Amino acid sequence: MQKKSLLALALALTLFLTGCTLVQKDPVVDAATEILRLGDAVVTKGEVQEQVDYQLNYMAYLYSMYGYSYDPTSADNIADVRNSVIDSFKTKLVTDAKIKEMGLDQLTEEEQAEIQEKAESTYQDNLDYIISDNEEMEGLTDEEKNAKAKEQLESTGYTMETALEDAKETLLSDKLRQEIIKDVAVTEEEIQADFDEKVASAKETYENSAGTWASAANNGTTLYYTPAGVRFVKQILVKFTDEDQEKIDAAQTVVTDAQTAVTAAESKVNDAQAILDDEAATEEDRTAAEDDKTAAEAELAAAQAALESAQAELDAARETAFANIDAEADAILAQIEEGADWDTLMAEKTQDPGMQSGLTSERGYAVSADMTSFDSAFVDAAMALEKIGDVSPKTRGNSYGYYIIRYVADAVEGPIALDEVKESIASSLLSTKQDEAYTAAEQSWLADAESQFKLDMNALN
Repeated sequence: MQKKSLLALALALTLFLTGCTLVQKDPVVDAATEILRLGDAVVTKGEVQEQVDYQLNYMAYLYSMYGYSYDPTSADNIADVRNSVIDSFKTKLVTDAKIKEMGLDQLTEEEQAEIQEKAESTYQDNLDYIISDNEEMEGLTDEEKNAKAKEQLESTGYTMETALEDAKETLLSDKLRQEIIKDVAVTEEEIQADFDEKVASAKETYENSAGTWASAANNGTTLYYTPAGVRFVKQILVKFTDEDQEKIDAAQTVVTDAQTAVTAAESKVNDAQAILDDEAATEEDRTAAEDDKTAAEAELAAAQAALESAQAELDAARETAFANIDAEADAILAQIEEGADWDTLMAEKTQDPGMQSGLTSERGYAVSADMTSFDSAFVDAAMALEKIGDVSPKTRGNSYGYYIIRYVADAVEGPIALDEVKESIASSLLSTKQDEAYTAAEQSWLADAESQFKLDMNALN
């Protein structure tokens, strides 16, 4: 079985299990006990137990990372892991046998060089990881760092020999897989059927939800059907100055806190009123409730006054912020009216990252009247534009500053063109068929070899 070479996990497990060994190390003779055999290939008790311990420790570590518990000493857990490990060894034995049977284990000089290069690269990557993630390395020379990292790495059982073994096993497994799947292909009919299924599914999802489609499109999702009512727009965002934004954010925090206080006071008033409305309440409870209600109403009045004051401060901060960018927004609009190229001007002036690079900068944002993922002020202004090429006046946003929006295109209703997605569909289908073909072959080898396996599970006890 291929040894695990992910260093981060190995180191984490080493730390996690310091001082704790689930199963005492077996004597040499016991470790050499035969557990599984296929022909001349043998798996020993030591090999099985190493993997069982690793898997149990891994599960305990993994569960702990998410705040859960996993008992690596549980008989049921041990039995489950043992069965899984034995199954994995069976698969390895039959694939190794198939590799030899097909002559794939005869390596060319180029393949041997590839193994050596891969092993050296992986081993060095692990050393580099230790060095970069270890404060104890600070102040040491490069030679000292490498020596210390090598010592720590090999203490986990990972050596250059391990890296070579892993690299060779990976190459042989890849050769076997490629041999098995070499004739797997995807037909035009399969591509068309998959495309039709995706179109039908997308139509059902988006036909009456243009806003959801627009949000997905802006996130770069491949969409196989476009509903009506979607357009593409570009914008030049003129943002508030950093100083004004800080003032707005601070004022908004005060408003939010004031709203919380109002809600809390309203709850107190309602709680007191509920007691007064309860016919089963005692006079003593009613008297207390009257007092509580009076106090809560006073608290509510004060909270509402504080909210009004906070909202006024926020409004004033926003007015000042807009006033401070009016001239900049007006200058941009003037350039547009004078015939400036929109994309050139946008690239120079917009402060919206989505309009500075990527798909949205090229195509524009997808927008529809019912979308909620964008600022409503932006959506309303974008949908108010009457024809392609129209530009909005400077529009006050609810968060960032002024929007200047240009209507650039309509999304074409209906299915996407097959040619646009044919390559990706073919690639996905081919990958799936290859996986299925290899899995089927592997299962066939296991079935054929089942009667030939010699297994002694009792020897593990």
